[in-house]
Amino acid sequence: MGQSWFAWNGIDCRAMGITLAGPVAIVRPEERVEHVTIPGRAGELTLLEGDDIYQSYIQTAELQVRGGFRVREIYNWLKGAGEVIFHGEPDRKQKARIIGAVTLDKHSRNLDIWTGNVQFYCEPFKEKLITETVTVTSSGASVRNNGDVTSKPKLTVTASGTTVKVKSGGKELTITGATSSTVYTVDCDSHTVTHLSSGTLVNDTKLTSGEWPQLLPGANSVTGSGWSSIVIDRRERFL
Repeated sequence: MGQSWFAWNGIDCRAMGITLAGPVAIVRPEERVEHVTIPGRAGELTLLEGDDIYQSYIQTAELQVRGGFRVREIYNWLKGAGEVIFHGEPDRKQKARIIGAVTLDKHSRNLDIWTGNVQFYCEPFKEKLITETVTVTSSGASVRNNGDVTSKPKLTVTASGTTVKVKSGGKELTITGATSSTVYTVDCDSHTVTHLSSGTLVNDTKLTSGEWPQLLPGANSVTGSGWSSIVIDRRERFL
């Protein structure tokens, strides 16, 4: 069995002289629910807050460091927010924040081994390390979301008219007053539309109406008008 590891903000823990006492668990996050007690009714009524709403959770990595000369360097590295990758799912990353104190204690006088742990407060969804895009050039093209939950894609839309319509996952967005041949970036997560003009980023969000397109798990039909092509960053998300 290979050595367990994690990577924090692009740096492998092994490059910092850290080994792990054991693997970090693979976690499926908990749905965010409310349990309601109704007088006269046995049990409880479980109410979901919404579709694909899950709780963040804590992952703990048990650290072992040989030699105390790197302790301060490790402290300065293991802080703040960023992205973490764990050994059990090396092709997935997730957003996280380091919480609590990071303490390394000398475990052995002779071998000079320091031990401790670090806690990552992880957001529930994981993403692929490598961004995958697909290009559609006609209305009705099929785009597949291989993730576990609905994704909020980023669309790079080349306009062919003054009114651009894009629909996916039952939600349609309209951009009015568009300029033909202009390339618009539609971020369905941050709910923004922008384009570059002479090197300057222009915010076009005020030109939009409707709902932000989404990609449901499985096959999706991307339809619309007023565009010649759309490059779709699917932003697939996994539990």
